[in-house]
Amino acid sequence: MATNPKFRINGLVDTNNNVLDNINTLANQSGAFITWDNNSGKWTSLLNSPVASSYAFTDDNIIGEINVAGTGMNELYNKVSISFPHKDIRDTVDIVDITLASGDRLANELDNTLELKLPQCNDPIIAQYIGGRELKQNRLDLIVEFRSNFEANFLKAGDVVTLTNAGLDFNAKEFRIIQIDEEDTDEGDLIYSITAQEYNATIYTESGLTYDTRTHFSGIKSKVFNAEIEKSDDADTGKIMARLLGANALLGIASGLLKKFVTADENTGVLTEDIQFADKATHEMMTAGAKKPNLTHAPTGTGAGGTTDLCSGTSETLSLSHDCEVCFINTPNYTYDYTIAGIPANEIDVPLTGEVVSTGNTASLTFTPTVTADTTFTVTLGGATTTYRVLPAPAEYINTVSSSPTSVTEGSSSTVSVTTVGKADGSTLNYAITGTGTSKVSTALTGTVTVNSNAASLTVNTTDDSAFGETKSITVTFTPTAENFCAITNNDATISITNNNSTGPQPPADTTCEYTLVPIVWCAVYDGTSGALTGLTTRRSAYLPIPQAGEATVTVPLTCSVSGGSITIDSTVNVASANNISGIPYNIITSFNSVPANGLITGTTTTVYGYDL
Repeated sequence: MATNPKFRINGLVDTNNNVLDNINTLANQSGAFITWDNNSGKWTSLLNSPVASSYAFTDDNIIGEINVAGTGMNELYNKVSISFPHKDIRDTVDIVDITLASGDRLANELDNTLELKLPQCNDPIIAQYIGGRELKQNRLDLIVEFRSNFEANFLKAGDVVTLTNAGLDFNAKEFRIIQIDEEDTDEGDLIYSITAQEYNATIYTESGLTYDTRTHFSGIKSKVFNAEIEKSDDADTGKIMARLLGANALLGIASGLLKKFVTADENTGVLTEDIQFADKATHEMMTAGAKKPNLTHAPTGTGAGGTTDLCSGTSETLSLSHDCEVCFINTPNYTYDYTIAGIPANEIDVPLTGEVVSTGNTASLTFTPTVTADTTFTVTLGGATTTYRVLPAPAEYINTVSSSPTSVTEGSSSTVSVTTVGKADGSTLNYAITGTGTSKVSTALTGTVTVNSNAASLTVNTTDDSAFGETKSITVTFTPTAENFCAITNNDATISITNNNSTGPQPPADTTCEYTLVPIVWCAVYDGTSGALTGLTTRRSAYLPIPQAGEATVTVPLTCSVSGGSITIDSTVNVASANNISGIPYNIITSFNSVPANGLITGTTTTVYGYDL
């Protein structure tokens, strides 16, 4: 369906019907169900669309037996006839027929047509989509009924579930719940009775059906299909001619819409008329059921300002595609006219006007321009235009520039080699050296090189500044060069200049993850008579992280002493205080409170992560 809406309500509602019937009619034409939700206690709508299964039923959560029912072969529909108010003929009732492919029928299956009315749908594409889906959904005829326990309380009509049962040869077979009822047993248990229909997500696809071209309609015919005339045999020459003349006036053959051919059987004298569309595109539109879609261009390469760059003598394939909003079941092969403007006919290998035929929703146009001058031309095709710029190879230009080596240490040199095309021996090229490392270059930053046999070179010398520093780079650019993306590979080369590690200050040594042993549990020593604090002991220690440069830290006691009943911190250590590192969280005292007689050791604490001994 592409960007075309799959559902759209546009029609009259019969107010003589009750509200629920009208809502159900609107929901059916919007691809939805209307159902009562036991959980929320209100009516709700559910989209009739492909969904993943939400619950699995097995013998473990099914109570009792599983009842299975199906539809007889003679009750299966294999064709649907959809009547709807067609918007193109002022909402006059129109009919679209969709027939199941013969390969999808059962053996000896009789024709059986589903009559479907869509009074609130006036779009032929949407009507076809609804009809095709209803036809395929009807053939999913397997119905199951079973009961489950309270685990099914969250399910509702419209949900897709799986059913596994060895006796029925069901292995996670998908069903869509069409009815679910709640039952209260005499024992106070809550049981759910579930009725479900076979489910298959492929019914929502648009493949596997064929669209029958409509040749007979009731009422007024639409603009495109009005161009089709019944072909008949008639032994009465007078009736034949009268009918042909009437058809001419009615259908506009005189205006050139159709071509008519009348032939006579030499043996019987019967006249036969054959009506063909004068324009192939009109016939294609009739096949699709709507107008021909525009194409999207996908040229190769890139260029400035929306122009695609090409090189003279190089083949180009312009890829074309459409996202057919009007192609519901089959995508016809359309014929598109193209026009090429801005280039002489003798400089391109395809005609300047012609046709491209699509296959499905894609097509292509391949051509090779061969020009003698800078040329810009356009290709207009399928409602879109692509602009190309074609350049010939210049007679004289810089072809490539390269350096060897591409990376040097301070004090070393690199040779930049240049290749040219069409340069005379003894001619010169300008060069310029730029970049962050120019202060380390001892060669002149600008100058010239001499070309011999279409080659030249430049030696770039560097100096050692005896100071440690980061790697720098320079770029050597040669001019003049022709603007030609077809012939020139590049006209510059880049060289990296790294520090001489044997001179100047050296970088700091590598660091690694380190931990230090720190007391984490302090215990008191009390006077046996007065209960006063007389000393401290360490009952538990742990390894805490030594902070790296720039890390947040916390200062914790390392050694302590007691004097006059007061605790003094004698030495400390800084540890990393980040709370997002790995390890065991420890609540560490960072400062101590006063300790009463026989009291606990308390103080200000913080959490630090580390590990045990």
